[in-house]
Amino acid sequence: MMKVTTILITAACLAGSFSLYADAVSDREEAASSTGAYSVAGALRLPENVTKRDVYGMNVGWKLFKGEKVPEEAASLDVDDSSWESVNLPNGIELLPEEASGCSNYQGPVWYRKTFIPPSRLEGRRNTLYFEGIMGKSEIWVNGEKAAEHFGGYLPVIVNLDKWLKPGQKNVIAVKADNSNDASYPPGKPQEGLDFSYFGGIYRDVYLISTGPVHITDPNEAGTVAGGGVFFRTESLDPRTRKGKVGVKVQVANQTDKEQKVRVQAVMTDPKGVDPAGETVPLTIPPHSTGEVDIPLVLSNVKPWSPDNPDLYTLSVEVWDAAGGDHSKDPAHLLDNRSIRVGVRTVEITEKGLVLNGTLFPEKLIGGNRHQDFARLGNAVPNNLQWQDAVKLRKAGMRVIRSAHYPQDPAFMDACDRLGLFVIVATPGWQFWGSGPFADRVYDDIRQMVRRDRNHPSVMMWEPILNETHYPADFAKKARDLVHEEYPYKGCYTACDAVAQGSQHYEVLYAHPVTGDKH
Repeated sequence: MMKVTTILITAACLAGSFSLYADAVSDREEAASSTGAYSVAGALRLPENVTKRDVYGMNVGWKLFKGEKVPEEAASLDVDDSSWESVNLPNGIELLPEEASGCSNYQGPVWYRKTFIPPSRLEGRRNTLYFEGIMGKSEIWVNGEKAAEHFGGYLPVIVNLDKWLKPGQKNVIAVKADNSNDASYPPGKPQEGLDFSYFGGIYRDVYLISTGPVHITDPNEAGTVAGGGVFFRTESLDPRTRKGKVGVKVQVANQTDKEQKVRVQAVMTDPKGVDPAGETVPLTIPPHSTGEVDIPLVLSNVKPWSPDNPDLYTLSVEVWDAAGGDHSKDPAHLLDNRSIRVGVRTVEITEKGLVLNGTLFPEKLIGGNRHQDFARLGNAVPNNLQWQDAVKLRKAGMRVIRSAHYPQDPAFMDACDRLGLFVIVATPGWQFWGSGPFADRVYDDIRQMVRRDRNHPSVMMWEPILNETHYPADFAKKARDLVHEEYPYKGCYTACDAVAQGSQHYEVLYAHPVTGDKH
């Protein structure tokens, strides 16, 4: 039988144009920058002269209509939207009272439209729209044609534009977002009985991402179990010798009609940009297919990530045309590249407590639940306020944050990495089990949250269970197994309540102190 660790939890419920760059935080308890270098679709935005990947902010210049409209009218290319409200993203449909609970917010469909002219240089490239979050059930229309639909408000919505985008010409993106009650996707419970509000709208950032036909995939779009994009993990760490071993799994897509021979390079540099470690491996990708490499790296003079020293490495992954030679750095042969921040650290949860980087963590794990809403803004919280929330939690003495009850904004996760806050990532769900497609959408959420957040050193464990829910007998084990399928490496832990059905399958159980308990 699996050994189960029970954690005694004392938690408080806390509420809580386009900014990409930040100064480092020198004193994490007293100072913070509100202009953080936030990730873009899971990676850092690189200067134009060092990348073949273009990232365009799409937050500015949208039109908003609140209410039902015939889709063909609201989404058509030439509809007159001059009377619609002008808004920028993130947008929560409306400004709210400071205490916007009890379903006082607008519930129902809204329409967004953005008219823009993409650069002509995007012709012949692969172009996608990346929505960090659209609340509720959504439809995305491009130049009058329906391109995608999505159910759920807390994970990315990614739309391939290749069939519809017209570079150098007028284009229209139309989005229908509907936050009304709907039992077909999680959380599912009617909002009148829910202990938090959905609010609504396109309430997180949006980007247009352009790559060449040979490119590093996105894990949430690729749909590859334990793969897609860049997958980093720490294999081992010896604090005594300060040596570590890490693994970097990379998936590369080839959308051309020919076989592609490429070189995939992974290079890590420490927080000061020194002590680089890198390896390059060959990869042959059949036409209209994907290929994958798993690159081991050995690090010396390791600076481990921990709450008091949240040191972050820069991991740069580059894909080169092999025709340029084994060691060529001619920019003409660079096909794609991505850089992400990672932390080198090992986590083990034992009966004695948390073992971090080979050493028993000396403190109690004091923490709290965090909801994503903010006074008046609802859920449409910009990146700088996501950062400030994390700063406040850290200054209050928190060590661990449970994402109640859904994955948090990527900017909040970035802040937890940089400020040294552990995170328990929870799947959307609260006291509800639905019929029809509900279960499959829960399972998809579990996979998608692991794929989105797996590279964050702040992630201590995953909570794939539906909070306080009476679910079918086989659900708990399947939810737990999905997490381990998506993260099949050491340091992966799943958690649920000790009294929950199926809790015997989980590595970590939540419990409450009992009278006389001194722990």
